[in-house]
Amino acid sequence: MNKLIKISAILVTSLGIMMFHSCKPKPIDPTNEGIGELLPINVDNWWQYEASDSTIFRRYYTGRDTTIDNFNYNYFEQVNVNSGTIVKEFYAKFEGNYYTLVKIDDAGNTFVKAQVLNGDPKLGDTWENTATVQYSTLTFYAKTEGEIISVTDTITVNGALLDNVIVSKTKLYARFSPFDNWAECGTMIMKFKRGTGIIGEDYDFQVPGFVDKTYSNHLVNYHIVP
Repeated sequence: MNKLIKISAILVTSLGIMMFHSCKPKPIDPTNEGIGELLPINVDNWWQYEASDSTIFRRYYTGRDTTIDNFNYNYFEQVNVNSGTIVKEFYAKFEGNYYTLVKIDDAGNTFVKAQVLNGDPKLGDTWENTATVQYSTLTFYAKTEGEIISVTDTITVNGALLDNVIVSKTKLYARFSPFDNWAECGTMIMKFKRGTGIIGEDYDFQVPGFVDKTYSNHLVNYHIVP
């Protein structure tokens, strides 16, 4: 498998390295400030999604928080409603911004801390993150360019209108050395509603000659305890 195909595989299967891992000028305070304003944490809450591959899954808050690499996270699970397969999820708010842990190996033993949203998103907000990534024996460079493209979207979920939906768009780039030109590898769009949670995700990975893959999921029903 050549390097471009390896990078394509990483983009499709692990996502988070390319999207969010960023270099910080100083260590991040590991105190979880609480994510309830964005994603309500009550064990009786649930969110059900339908994916473009016909998968239907529910997201639950377990109430069992955990500490990983000295950072405290709220522990959620995605449960496939048909197979019962469980995917672990970790969310937190550090220094005013929202983060998750993204699995980067098939065994689920290696995670990357990934910022998914700034704390006070405004239309037109932009950011850029870069990183040197080591994945197995492959070392490459990653860059993301993020932007808030809407803070007033409206989406209907199970007959109810959700307004003021926040939409972020992230462009993904990679290169093999600091002297190469950046190669655009795809985009990701995420939608959030404060007090409701994650409304949907859209991924579009395009590396000519190597990968052409799209995937999306959207919220179809939910229950949040008042």
